[in-house]
Amino acid sequence: MPGPAAIGVPNFFIDKFRIPPFLLSIYQAAGIEYGVRWEVLAAINEIETDYGRNLNVSSAGALGWMQFMPATWKAYGVDANGDGKKDPYNPVDAIFAAARYLKAAGAETDLRKAIFAYNHADWYVESVLMRARLVGGLPPDLVGSLTGLTQGRFPVAGKARYADDLSEREAGRKISRGENAAVPITGDSTRRGVLIFANPGTPAVATHDGTVVARGKDPRLGRFVRVRDAFGNTYTYARLAELEASHPVPKQGEKPTPDHDHGEDAAPSAGSTSRTPVLEPRAGQRSTVAGGKERLFAKPSRPRAYRAGGAQQIGVPVPKGRDEYVDELLHLRPDQVTWKRLKPGASVVAGTVLGRIGETGSTRAPHVLFEIRPGGRGAPRIDPKPILDGWKLLESTAIYRAKGKNPFFGTDAEAPTIGQILLMSKESLQKRVLANPHVGIYETGRMQVRAGMVDLRVLALLEFLAANGVRPGVSSLFRPGSITSSGNLSHHATGTAVDIASVNGISVMGHQGSGSITDVTIRRILTLQGAMRPDQVISLMTYDGYDNTVAMGDHADHIHVGYRPVGDDPRTGRAGKFSGAVLKPGQWQRIISRLGEIENPTVATTPSKASLKVTPKRHGNAGRRAKNR
Repeated sequence: MPGPAAIGVPNFFIDKFRIPPFLLSIYQAAGIEYGVRWEVLAAINEIETDYGRNLNVSSAGALGWMQFMPATWKAYGVDANGDGKKDPYNPVDAIFAAARYLKAAGAETDLRKAIFAYNHADWYVESVLMRARLVGGLPPDLVGSLTGLTQGRFPVAGKARYADDLSEREAGRKISRGENAAVPITGDSTRRGVLIFANPGTPAVATHDGTVVARGKDPRLGRFVRVRDAFGNTYTYARLAELEASHPVPKQGEKPTPDHDHGEDAAPSAGSTSRTPVLEPRAGQRSTVAGGKERLFAKPSRPRAYRAGGAQQIGVPVPKGRDEYVDELLHLRPDQVTWKRLKPGASVVAGTVLGRIGETGSTRAPHVLFEIRPGGRGAPRIDPKPILDGWKLLESTAIYRAKGKNPFFGTDAEAPTIGQILLMSKESLQKRVLANPHVGIYETGRMQVRAGMVDLRVLALLEFLAANGVRPGVSSLFRPGSITSSGNLSHHATGTAVDIASVNGISVMGHQGSGSITDVTIRRILTLQGAMRPDQVISLMTYDGYDNTVAMGDHADHIHVGYRPVGDDPRTGRAGKFSGAVLKPGQWQRIISRLGEIENPTVATTPSKASLKVTPKRHGNAGRRAKNR
């Protein structure tokens, strides 16, 4: 079985890296759904079509991204992107179908036998396993970082151009059956930032959920904001005409009951009756006391006073059209949010306005300088262009959705599969989690989910469990400033953790040990791969072969599942231990140069002639059938 390298990343792995990064999340989602290692799916994809770069039909008639014979595709094809067609030329459908085939061939118990069933050749089996081991040699942090980079949104909310950008026509061009579908995504190992030009007043927005780590004015950067995401990647938005002074966050209710395991404030347990939230006056509106008298604060900059109307008292502006902005960004009413300073330490969601593009006194047209620094101490700034090109390519080709609609991203989607859940956007996951009757969350936690304060991986985990028949009762999510009993920054402080106090209506308290509902739940969680693999699973139990399981005596009444957080220690302002270096500084330049050399395949926006219409009846695992290529 493939596995991560023990320490570091040899240059060999970087120089031989050939996977278009946007495919990483597809492999991982398909692998989790069908119980197949994602590295094996990537290896098969490489051998069969060079990651979709060569879609020629084989001499035996095998076709598509994973080279299925038409009869085998008819038996095992999957409509994974929900467009009503099972299309072997769509990477999502094809990769999921390959995982389904391997599962039916017994991959969970005999991987070699399953790969041999995929292609009857011993050399093929050895080649797949060798390539899978090479891919598995990449450390999980690097895979997670690259996966996270591919899931961002464009940093300018409006029509924009940047040097040598990938044109929409080129990104979305149609391809014929058997045509080479590669599109060059170029990079420059010496470039450290990209100028993105747009009309004056165009917002620069956060590409990912994250934490503001710096803002201000600098001789090189001009006015700038820096945001770090949950994988430790830092994004700089510089040379802005103006910086946003504040950003909306949901109003918090009364302080919840104390949490004995961390010694911090925690939410009420699942199923308890929540208290009515205390609604504060919105920022920019002065508070009044009994009798309608306007309230003024002696020290309006203090946190509570600032949120209750002190912001306007000291003249802090809020964005124009803020009601529409709040609705679009957080899906909340204006009276459900308060405006806080956009300052270091602030948690922002993807799409948050960070500043505005405009005249800055330079000779260049209005622009923003966009920079990326990968996670890890000592990591250098890298060329953002391959990442920007990838975001634009995905947006143009609509890879994760059917033409003209989002088939499984919205709350109206019918019974998405587990793999489809893991491919959902955060916004879609928020809606599904809140609408899911099998996920129990306390009222303050629901507001945190609605407002984007809970990490995408936590939301996907809750939906994953519910889809597996494991109904979680959540007792704690986001707790800012939370410190563990050992004095470390808690995963809860960054919204990257969840405590589960009950499962299927059964309390975790008194139900731990082999065969218990807690044991069943944890074993299901441990099937998660890649970026979805938790950093910690804490209960009263540990599991052989899983170094992320921890037994702690004060976790008798809940399961704690935590993901690697941003990693800044709020007490020192320094990168915490969670942000350990993934690559040496020079290696980041090496890998971005390598990414710049990779040709990304295009994905047709309409189903191919080889696609099959999906029948209303749900497909099951058909009998085992060899590919007979």
